[in-house]
Amino acid sequence: MAKNNQTVLALTLLITASLIGIFAVLAWIGYSLTRSKSESKSPGNTNLVNTTTNSSSLKQIEITTARNVDYSQLQKYLQSKDWQGSDRETYLRMLDVAGTKAQAEGAIGKDEMNALSCVDLKTIDRLWSIASDGKLGFSAQEKILKEEKNDYRKMYDAVGWQTLTGDWLIQWNYNQQTKRYEYKPGKEPNFKTFPPGHLPTVERGYNFGVSLDGALSRCGI
Repeated sequence: MAKNNQTVLALTLLITASLIGIFAVLAWIGYSLTRSKSESKSPGNTNLVNTTTNSSSLKQIEITTARNVDYSQLQKYLQSKDWQGSDRETYLRMLDVAGTKAQAEGAIGKDEMNALSCVDLKTIDRLWSIASDGKLGFSAQEKILKEEKNDYRKMYDAVGWQTLTGDWLIQWNYNQQTKRYEYKPGKEPNFKTFPPGHLPTVERGYNFGVSLDGALSRCGI
């Protein structure tokens, strides 16, 4: 009788241990699934531009201009993350900042560039910077240029404008009718996935002999 009781006790302990093991495995599986779902919602590290900035921050920017330029459309494009519209609007508003000659010719001449309003350049840069968490805009481009030790070839390669061998990834045509520069078909910027500093492309690669970087340096950007 005692031997039977010992057998029953041993079986009971074995069953109890097995149940505890099963519950432990189920608990671990549940924890793993919960953690996996949580991690899948978290953004991973990336070198591409983060486009999740709260657009309300752009509405709070004080728009300043020394040339009476209207930046409301640029602000709207950036708020909606319309990078293509923002890029084009920047080009057009830069012509307004430069003056009547630039507006007529579609490009900023050397004299106009040297007299470009720092107030307006900083406004444009601030809008782009806030919209992209500091990854786009003039100051982002100047930062990359400094990181590349003022080597324009390396900087242009880093931002996706030109290869290290000198091949332009972005090219322009001049429209004689509209007196404006337009991107060549198939040679437009990548408006969906792009590296820091990729936009805007204004005054890059088509207005040779005129340095936008000189104006940015003069303005402390």
